[in-house]
Amino acid sequence: MVGYDEFFPLFKHVFPNLDKPSIQELFLSITGSYDFQTRVIDHGVKAVINFTMDDFFSSGIENLNKNEAYLFVANHRDIVLDAALLQHVLVSNAMNTTQITFGSNLMTTPFIIDFGKSNKMFTVFRNPDRKEHLRNSQELSEYIRHVLVSKKESIWIAQRSGRTKDGIDATQQGLLRMFAMSGKGSTRDRLKELNIVPLSISYEFEPCDYLKVYETCRSKNGKYIKKEGEDYNSIKLGIGGYKGRTKLVIGNSLSDFIHSLSDTMDKKDLLQIVALEVDRQIYKNYHLWPTNYVAFDLLNNGQTYSTKYMDTEKEKFIAHMNRVGLLVDLDQKEFENAFLRMYANPLLPLV
Repeated sequence: MVGYDEFFPLFKHVFPNLDKPSIQELFLSITGSYDFQTRVIDHGVKAVINFTMDDFFSSGIENLNKNEAYLFVANHRDIVLDAALLQHVLVSNAMNTTQITFGSNLMTTPFIIDFGKSNKMFTVFRNPDRKEHLRNSQELSEYIRHVLVSKKESIWIAQRSGRTKDGIDATQQGLLRMFAMSGKGSTRDRLKELNIVPLSISYEFEPCDYLKVYETCRSKNGKYIKKEGEDYNSIKLGIGGYKGRTKLVIGNSLSDFIHSLSDTMDKKDLLQIVALEVDRQIYKNYHLWPTNYVAFDLLNNGQTYSTKYMDTEKEKFIAHMNRVGLLVDLDQKEFENAFLRMYANPLLPLV
């Protein structure tokens, strides 16, 4: 990676006290992916926490066994940080890091591809035709099972294709169907073997919030056609943008829950029940911030949750909304409505 133009400017931010020869010497001494993640990437994540968050919290590490491999199925709010923060928590607790899924649409430059490989990322192919989709899903299922069962290494994967842009975290049943395409025995046994653990991440202020709103408002028939460079800009903003407080919560393995289900259950019903359990844990562990409560009250022109925030927190949120609203070419009312809904929607299970 040292030969890329992006290399030194990027890692100079991670190691501000090192000169160019020292950074190059550090990278030449790296012995593997875990060494790279602990000696380089974790420093970068710590810098992101220090400079873009008011605080970072995590819980649930006690639910994990260092000797087991897990398939972390996570809600997806940020392209890079969702998975990176999990790696930070694992490294901080002397546990092995995970392999990480990364959409093919994000592998846009040779530098990103090599950086991803060094960071234990593997490609999930997007938007193929139906025949390719089936073949890619089969290969992905087999690879995931091989990593978990044979290599005894954990994996991070999002609960859906792409980030949620409306604040609603919902697991795609097709993801679970893909998991069950490989392995032996019943669908129940195939899912149980993967040791699925739901993972919740919540940002007080989503750094890409106004870009997500823009995509939502400019979507046609549920689809938004991105321009060249938009994903890369979202990656940069997601890393460098202000986030307020952030919390990551590790849930409980679904293996016992899946084992309790009837082995004769219809496959479609079983996948639906497991997906709902993933969603239940993600919503249960999702940390609601003052921004969520303020957005709900503003959206409904009420004070239902007024005890959940202070006037200063409400003013801060409104000022933020007004500021980022100027950054996109949208009707103000349309922008505010979509913006408030995105922040308010995590409260839906409570309403």
